[in-house]
Amino acid sequence: MDQAVLNKPVSLTALQAADLYRMQVTELRGYAMFMIDPQGVLTSWNAGVEQLIGYSEQEWIGRHASIIFTPEEKAAEVCESEMRLAQETGSATDIRWHRHKDGTDFFANGFMNAVRDEQGTLIGYAKILSDETARKQLQDALTESNSALEQFAYVASHDLQEPLRTMSAYSQLLSKRYRGMLDDDADEFLSFLLSASARMSALVRDLLAYARLTTEQERPASIALDEDLEAALSHLDQAINESGASVTHDPMPTLQVDRGQMVRLFQNLVGNAIKYRKSNRPPIVHISAEQKGADWIISIRDNGIGFDPKHASTIFEPFKRLHTAQEYPGTGVGLAICRRIVQSQRGRIWAESQPGEGTTFYFTLPINSPQPLRHTTPIDSPRPDDSPSVIDR
Repeated sequence: MDQAVLNKPVSLTALQAADLYRMQVTELRGYAMFMIDPQGVLTSWNAGVEQLIGYSEQEWIGRHASIIFTPEEKAAEVCESEMRLAQETGSATDIRWHRHKDGTDFFANGFMNAVRDEQGTLIGYAKILSDETARKQLQDALTESNSALEQFAYVASHDLQEPLRTMSAYSQLLSKRYRGMLDDDADEFLSFLLSASARMSALVRDLLAYARLTTEQERPASIALDEDLEAALSHLDQAINESGASVTHDPMPTLQVDRGQMVRLFQNLVGNAIKYRKSNRPPIVHISAEQKGADWIISIRDNGIGFDPKHASTIFEPFKRLHTAQEYPGTGVGLAICRRIVQSQRGRIWAESQPGEGTTFYFTLPINSPQPLRHTTPIDSPRPDDSPSVIDR
């Protein structure tokens, strides 16, 4: 056969292309893909339906789409709500537990798209499901591991406080009673002991605060960030007066947030600005708020020493510091605490800076306050429908 004929592209008619596409969709096993009529009745099937959900084509066609939902969600008419949303907005997504033909549950990500004819009349819905059970199992394993580590950090830091207090108290007693009565080396050793115990106590306190962010519950709510900011500034009154700092702020928004965490967040970020000031200039700090889209962006700008932008991510990691304890005392946990607080409110936090040019910290808070972050129920847990301080950088 002529080589030119062999190399000539094969042209399919529209009907052939549609048949080929339909065959590809029907044989696809990695995803469940199907059509639903406006009343919620299943009208098409592919091999992925049997692979993921367990139904053959004969068992599937003509049934109501709610068969893939758990009894609890059937009762809540989740299927019907999903179709209404797709009809109104064009599409709907859901990540939830679904029910297999054999009665077991699997975790799936679903996307539904409303299908209309040329006149705009609704003719049904196209839906695709992907099995996310393996990823859910990994998420639950990480959740349980993180929870165990957080609980360990909380218990360990809490239990360390008592021996540290004892060590610090006796170190101070030795220094007070015997300083000057021994040789110079002994006095120096006592100073080292006092300094180390004080630093260790601060580290344990910050570690305890970091762990408490995920263990504290039933905390009082706040709706006025102005009040939270003023509370934070009152806690920083001594540092502001001693440094000669000027701290100003624009009107703050009213949001449903965790009051204690917001006070701590403002106290840490403003305290950070005061702490990392230039030696020859009093600190100037300004806090502003701007609404952008669905978020408020809060910024804390200072005229301090700044830092190299390459460290903009590193500074939010626990125990990461850009300066020694001798230059600027601290433990390196504070900004990690700030990041946790903001993330617990479904926001983001970042910093922009240049050496010698000051720093601006930004964080976002959603206008529509979400519920506190909570993980979904671990996959092996019983289901309802089953039978039985100032910070451092």
